[in-house]
Amino acid sequence: MKVLIACEESQAVTKEFRKLGHEAYSCDILDCSGGHPEWHLKKDLLKVIKDKWDLIIAFPPCTYLTVTGNAWFNIKKYGDKAI
Repeated sequence: MKVLIACEESQAVTKEFRKLGHEAYSCDILDCSGGHPEWHLKKDLLKVIKDKWDLIIAFPPCTYLTVTGNAWFNIKKYGDKAI
């Protein structure tokens, strides 16, 4: 199975899929830290998502994906971290 693990620079999940015999690739805009650059696509996900994949798993940064925690983004209390 051809697998894309999106938003993963660590390659932790990619390596597990490889151990199971799948053709797995990590994809992130950052360099990979998992030790297998030959399995890493250092590209914007939107540029590779249109390729043929049997399975796509994505781990986007969750900091700004929902509005449920917005009450905690207090600029006076957290400064630049709240922006």
